[in-house]
Amino acid sequence: MAGCRRTARSRGCIARCAGRGHRGATGRIGRPVRLADRSRPHPRRGPRPCSCRVEPRHRPHRRSAPAGARESRQPMTSAAPVPPFTARNSLTARWLGSSTGATPVWPDQPDPARYETVLDGLEDRFLTRPAFLEADETKALEKDLNGTVDLLLSLPDRLFGGDVHAYAAATGLRPEQARLALRTPGQQPARIGRADLYHDGTRFRLLEFNLSSALGGLQTPELNRLLLAHDDLAAFAASEGLTFPDTVGALAAVILEAAYDLGRSRETPRVALMDWHAGYAKTEPEIRALARLLEPHGIEAIPCHTGQVRETGGRITVDGRPIDVVYRYFTLGELTADASSLARAEELLDAFTRCATPLLSPLRTSMHGNKRALAMLWDDRCQATYTPVEQDLVHRFLPWTRELRPGTALIRGEQQDLPAYCLRHRSDLVLKPSHGLGGTGTAVGRSMSDQEWAAAVDTAVKEHYVVQELVRPSPEQFPTPDTGELSPWTLNWGAFLIGHQYAGAFLRGLPTGRGDVISYDNKAYAGCVFESRRT
Repeated sequence: MAGCRRTARSRGCIARCAGRGHRGATGRIGRPVRLADRSRPHPRRGPRPCSCRVEPRHRPHRRSAPAGARESRQPMTSAAPVPPFTARNSLTARWLGSSTGATPVWPDQPDPARYETVLDGLEDRFLTRPAFLEADETKALEKDLNGTVDLLLSLPDRLFGGDVHAYAAATGLRPEQARLALRTPGQQPARIGRADLYHDGTRFRLLEFNLSSALGGLQTPELNRLLLAHDDLAAFAASEGLTFPDTVGALAAVILEAAYDLGRSRETPRVALMDWHAGYAKTEPEIRALARLLEPHGIEAIPCHTGQVRETGGRITVDGRPIDVVYRYFTLGELTADASSLARAEELLDAFTRCATPLLSPLRTSMHGNKRALAMLWDDRCQATYTPVEQDLVHRFLPWTRELRPGTALIRGEQQDLPAYCLRHRSDLVLKPSHGLGGTGTAVGRSMSDQEWAAAVDTAVKEHYVVQELVRPSPEQFPTPDTGELSPWTLNWGAFLIGHQYAGAFLRGLPTGRGDVISYDNKAYAGCVFESRRT
C-alpha cells in the first residue's frame, strides 16, 4: 500500500461481529521443547525454510494454571461449553474435547527472553489457546494465496497492455509515487506478503492482501514456542504430530537469495533493516528483535533508518558497514509525504541504484497490494480473461469487490447501477478506502442507518473507495479464564506468503459481538496457529 505500514498495532479488518498484523527476537534461554534441527545454510541458496516439529517431552504432564492474568483486564463473555462437533475442524474438536480443552493455555513460567521478544510486537494480550489447521487446509490455502498473487501480478498485462504507469494510476498512486515505484525498469515485485482472511465455516475468504515487506507478525513463531512450555499443549502437539512454519526462516531464505544473486561473496550477508527516519523511534524495538531472529539463519541484520545511510567507495554503508541488501520498512506514503521527504527519497533511491543495492521488497510491490488492485480481479474486463481455474479461484476465495464509482457493473450475472446496488444492499456490504490502516474510514453497512449509509456511499463514490461483500466469519470457541467455560470469538487470520511458501499465520481476535473492526486499536488479542504436518 502506498501509505500503510502493516503493523500489529495499527491494522484492522471488518468482521461480521468484530481482524488484522506486527513483528519480534530469539529467546536466549533453552527451548521449551526439543525441535527438529534446522538445515544449515547452503553456500549459495541460504537456509532451507523449515517447519518446527514438536517432539514428545520426557517428563510427567501436569495441568497448567489458567492463563488469565492478562486477559482479566478485559473480561470475556462467558458461554456454556460447546460440544466438540461444533469446532471448525476435527483437530480443533479433539483439542476442545480433551480434558484440558476448556483450560487457557499459558506456561506457568514463560521463558523471559522469548516473552519479551513476543511483546516487542504483539502487546500484552493473547488468545487463550492456539488455533489449529489440518494439512489439507494448509495445502489449499498455500495454493489459493499463490494463485491470487499470480493474478495480481498479471494485472498490468491483462488490463493495461503491459503499461505499468497506467496500472499505477488505476491503483490510485499519485504521479510522484508512481515515479518512485517504477524508477527501476524490469524489477520484479517480491512475493512477500500477508493475507487477511476470515473463515466462514466452510472455507477461508480473502479480505485484503498486504504485499509488502513492511509487515507485522513476523515473530509469531516465538509465541508458538512460548506456548509449548505448557505441558498439555506440548503433549497434544506431539501426539498429533503438529508443526508450525518458521516465518523468519522463510524470510531469511528470500533475503539470502537476493544477496547471492547479487554475487556477494561474504558467507554472512549484511542486511539493513531500514525504516524511514521519522518513524524509526516507534519501530526500532521490533526491528531490533527481527535482527536477532535473523542471526541464526546466517544473516547479519543491522537495524537502522534512512538518515543513517551513506555512500562510501561505491557501496551503501550504515555506520561504516557495507550493506548487501536493504530490507524495506519504509512505505511510499512516507517517501512522498511532503516535498522534503520526496527529495530525500529520490536521493536515497539514486544511491541504491548507483551502488547496485537491491531493495526488498521493491517499491513497485505496493501497487499490487492495493485494495483497488484486488477489486480489479472482479472487474468485468478481467473476468473475461480468466481460465476456468482462475475464475473458480476468484469466485470462491475473494469476496465480491469493486471500485465504487458512478455507472454500471456486472453483478450477479447482470449489469446494474453500482451506487444504487450499494444503497439497496446496505446490510451485506462494506466500504473501504483504497489506502489506509487500522480500519480508518471503513463503513459497515449493517451497523449504520439507511441515511448514514447513503451519506457513506456518496462519499465513497467521490473518494474512490472499494465496496466489498461482507464476510461473516464463523466464531471459534476459546476458554474463558477463571470459569472453565468456552465462549465464541471472531478471528482474523493473517497468513504469510513468502516466496511461494505458506509461512505461518498471525491471529487477531475479539469476543464475538464486541465490534465491527478487529484491531489493536480495539484491543484485539494475538494468537498463533499449529498445523498437521503435510505429506
